[in-house]
Amino acid sequence: MTSLRSFITDLATAGGNIAREHFHSLSNKGVQVKADRDYVSNADRLVEDTIIGLIRTHHPEHQILGEESGSGGQALNQNALWIIDPIDGTTNFIHGIAQFAVSIAFCDDQGPLIAVIYDPIADEMFLAERGLGLWLNHDRRQTSGCASLRSALVATAMPFRSPAVHDDALAVFSGVQRACDDQRRAGAASLDLAYVAVGRLDAYYEIGIHPWDTAAGELLVRCGGGVATDYRGNSDALLGRRSIVAAATAGVHAELLAHVAPLAPWLDRAPFAAG
Repeated sequence: MTSLRSFITDLATAGGNIAREHFHSLSNKGVQVKADRDYVSNADRLVEDTIIGLIRTHHPEHQILGEESGSGGQALNQNALWIIDPIDGTTNFIHGIAQFAVSIAFCDDQGPLIAVIYDPIADEMFLAERGLGLWLNHDRRQTSGCASLRSALVATAMPFRSPAVHDDALAVFSGVQRACDDQRRAGAASLDLAYVAVGRLDAYYEIGIHPWDTAAGELLVRCGGGVATDYRGNSDALLGRRSIVAAATAGVHAELLAHVAPLAPWLDRAPFAAG
């Protein structure tokens, strides 16, 4: 497993180096609009192509799911599957805000097995391996241990591409704001999850995300001693994941899960329902 750990950190470093170079060069961003409020840059594609190329060179038999390239038309399962978000926080990236990361998870039939989130600007490598723990660079880390939502610093994001959900989402945001210490909206799900894992934040919730947004981060949270599920409290069905609640402790997770419950029915309706 050590070789796989070294390989995934090499992948993240290679991608992060490209992202960092393009971040500091506005002319290289080459931004395109994928859909309303949904952007991709030249760097996103270059990072993803580089990571995929390295995986195919060393593990041609493995499956790959990338944010920009999808599954290549393959029907995927969770066994020997790489899930890649080449630049999580693209909107931040193209606006010159240094809050973005490369996110990579390797999954087996039980879900994420090893995962990395790399912040190339801060040069912080968050690494987790199921059953073995969590590291920030070379130091062992864990969640804050926060026991109550009342004292929790919580991160979130709005389903900004889905206007129909905004009123309900804002109502949930308001309820959480009254119940917690304070909230943050930084614009990079992977880093929000990494920060929960290492104790900088106490919880994070979002509806409208995709597996590439959370596969690595939820493993980090669990390996740090926290809890991560969808809005219904389920931790399976990773490939269909469209929501997440992550927290430093089971107690904070249970409190936050109760607050987001009014949004759970949206998971059976457009724009989040599968099919």
